[in-house]
Amino acid sequence: MGDHDREERTGAFGPFSRNEPTYVPGEHRGEPRTAAGPRDSFLIAYDRLAELSSAARRPAFAVAAVDGRSRVVAAELLETGASFAIGRHTKCRLRLLSEAVSLRHVVALAVPRPMGGSPVLRVWDLNTGQPFRTEDGQENAAVASEGATYLSIGQFALWFLPCGGGRVWPARAADAWKALPARSFVDRRSPAPQERRPGVRALPRAPFDPSHDERTCVTSYGPPLLLGGGGDDEPEVAWGTIRLQSGMSKARRSVSAERLEQGILVGRYERCGLSLGQIDINVSRVHLLLVRIGTDVWAIDTGSSNGVRRKGQAVEAVILNDTDQLEFGSGMVLNWSKTEHAEA
Repeated sequence: MGDHDREERTGAFGPFSRNEPTYVPGEHRGEPRTAAGPRDSFLIAYDRLAELSSAARRPAFAVAAVDGRSRVVAAELLETGASFAIGRHTKCRLRLLSEAVSLRHVVALAVPRPMGGSPVLRVWDLNTGQPFRTEDGQENAAVASEGATYLSIGQFALWFLPCGGGRVWPARAADAWKALPARSFVDRRSPAPQERRPGVRALPRAPFDPSHDERTCVTSYGPPLLLGGGGDDEPEVAWGTIRLQSGMSKARRSVSAERLEQGILVGRYERCGLSLGQIDINVSRVHLLLVRIGTDVWAIDTGSSNGVRRKGQAVEAVILNDTDQLEFGSGMVLNWSKTEHAEA
């Protein structure tokens, strides 16, 4: 191993060694290079999506992945309030078996709406350096979508189709494609939101419900952020405080609403906002995501090997109380406390 591979960096608890890459860059012999387009992949995946949709008893997303050889390689139901990781790790619910995909590549969450109905889809790239693409062809690190959504990761095309709650899709794939609501794409990664691609082809709204002027809006956000090493000296207004403890080792970080809105990754890997180093080898390289959605702060397991617990119970996606505690790894404790009078 060369000197570059032994380079040490500083995490929340001090220095740690550079990890091996979790994905293999460059070309991969025998693997297709590109993903199927939105229409082709939808038509290929639709039978599996429809099967999952028929099994949904409440609002959810049917999710299917199509590889570069036009095969459905994975499919899952993402229920309201639930999350799962997508990647090649065995703990990922949707596995994409390619060396070009990170062990834990993205995490998806179906966010409940306050008044019920179809959830909002949120997807975050886990700082892989390989952003996914949306239907307009743009690279993205995080998106929120209100309906049917296409993403591609390397050679894989993914479709998220809202289902359940009485929603009925046409029997034929071609009819379902025509029934997809129009999609628009908004970029909120800059201070002034603007339409990214006004020329993107939009599909007509679903003819089976002409009274409902449905439209899917896919909104882009910035990637999960890194935290500086300055602790309480960070130049931002604190919206909450994260305290980490493992044995005698402790760390404290004040975080702003803006940082939390983009998300903070916690794990051993240097790409995490809170890098824990090698103090606990049972903490995954990318273990969990803390993210603010509205006034709620979510803790999302990103496909970790040993899970996340609250009060001893395993959790995959949970809204934190104003004061809360999570346990993970062998003995890592994360305490969260929202600043008094903090506003969204």
